[in-house]
Amino acid sequence: MRGKFKANDEVQLKAGSHTMTVVGYAITHAPEGNVPIKDKYECFWFDGLKFQKAIFKEKDIKLIKAG
Repeated sequence: MRGKFKANDEVQLKAGSHTMTVVGYAITHAPEGNVPIKDKYECFWFDGLKFQKAIFKEKDIKLIKAG
């Protein structure tokens, strides 16, 4: 199953935020290895010169520009 967003897509929180870049699915560490969480995405952005990253639910972000 393909997610709504892919790596390098530019997204923004639906409520408004900096433009962020999608890294990929968020992952969880399990005994069988790293497992993707299909409805959450890891994103990064710069706040001035400060690098930030966080995980967001798919329903909370919108596509600004396809990567």
